[in-house]
Amino acid sequence: ITPDKFILVSDSNRIQKISMDGYLIASVGEEGSGPLQFKYPHGIAISLAGQVYIADKDNHRIQILNPDLTFSHSFGCKGSANGQFWYPRGIAIDSQGLVYVTDSNNNRIQKFSRDGKFVGQFGTYGSGPGQLSYPYGITIDTAATGLVYVSECDSKHISVFTCNGIFICNFVIKGSQCDNPFGLTFDKNGFLYVCSDRLVVF
Repeated sequence: ITPDKFILVSDSNRIQKISMDGYLIASVGEEGSGPLQFKYPHGIAISLAGQVYIADKDNHRIQILNPDLTFSHSFGCKGSANGQFWYPRGIAIDSQGLVYVTDSNNNRIQKFSRDGKFVGQFGTYGSGPGQLSYPYGITIDTAATGLVYVSECDSKHISVFTCNGIFICNFVIKGSQCDNPFGLTFDKNGFLYVCSDRLVVF
């Protein structure tokens, strides 16, 4: 949700701006690899200043749009080195303006400054404490603890880290509660919402 209370949705290689009562206000983007072009965009995060950060999954990059949805800049390319991505999916921004990205096929979380400079990373492939198995969604409890919550599709875990990547705990979404945890977000009361083929609230 933007600072001026519009909903942004990534859909069909475009970004749609929708009013709270469901009216389409604007739509930008098309399929491709240039500026303001997308290949299966996934997660969206919005800074306090209204800049829009988009995980442009199959282009293996992050695109940043201005509040009016014009192109600002992008960063990243396909690979496994620092600052490179292999199917980025989730994205979140902490209270300091740092950007966190679930680098799904590299099984890690990468952290960047607001202008795209690599700051750090955490996570390796596996099922042990602090390891990740196909991380997908990500959200940050900016209102209270500052902890980073990551959903893992393969293990059905929600893993919890500090902003510096120190593992805190994880919990499993069992049985029919949630087959594949994708999206995550907190509400203003501190409840965690997990979305897959249904919505689960913790």
